[in-house]
Amino acid sequence: MAHELDTIYFINKFGSEKKQIPFPVGPNIKLMDIIPEISRKFGISSQNICLANMGGQVLTATDLATSIKELVDKFGNSFDVIDRGGVGSHSTDRRWQRSILDEILLEFQPRWTQVGPKHPAWKDRVKIEIEKILKYIDYLRNTKNKPWFKLFPEKNPRYNYLIWSGFLLVPERPEISFDIKVLLTSEYPKACPRCFIEERIIEFCGKIFLKNIWEQDGKKYIMICHEHMAETEAWASNLGIVHFFIREIWIWWAAQQNAIIKEYDKNYCY
Repeated sequence: MAHELDTIYFINKFGSEKKQIPFPVGPNIKLMDIIPEISRKFGISSQNICLANMGGQVLTATDLATSIKELVDKFGNSFDVIDRGGVGSHSTDRRWQRSILDEILLEFQPRWTQVGPKHPAWKDRVKIEIEKILKYIDYLRNTKNKPWFKLFPEKNPRYNYLIWSGFLLVPERPEISFDIKVLLTSEYPKACPRCFIEERIIEFCGKIFLKNIWEQDGKKYIMICHEHMAETEAWASNLGIVHFFIREIWIWWAAQQNAIIKEYDKNYCY
């Protein structure tokens, strides 16, 4: 039934407006062959285009070289478009565009917007934060997507759940992973979280704050360039850690993955 594969859709994930552009294509055409047309229609340089399926799995160079039929069989017929060049910019009109994920991972109810680290119900909020993260992980697995991160609060009571640990990984290359720390302040959820990634990331990519360093247990972490939510007033107290991940960390991580794979292979595989 080749006619079912004739149209694939591309949606800008991060921009001033939500665009969904249909592309009628033959099933045997390679995705890389229509990148110039995608570039033209979205106004993004071909070198800066990053594509991901609706579950957030980033298409690699290998994926781009496969046929449309193979891609649709593997990922579905809709893809998010991210401008690598825009990640980390200070443009205030580049906003997260809502998707099915936002309907699954709903914002916190109003009564939780005042519950922060100093509130008596803080531990109850932390439980909900964990539940939402696990719900996202379950969504990825149920849609046959490989989780791209792991995150959990540190158990040491002196941290009062203000430090969360985990890692980011490339789903198609699980050997490529980096430890992270997500830090909350006493003003959370009024103040947006921050994410730091282990220092060795500088060997593989940019878009990081080299002067913003977190040290823990003798290890250094550098802050990921993700101030967009705060600068565009996209953060709100009804959001949680999982929203920070899907709207900020994923955007940064998705934009970096193919560059990281390239540098990793150059440094470790050849």
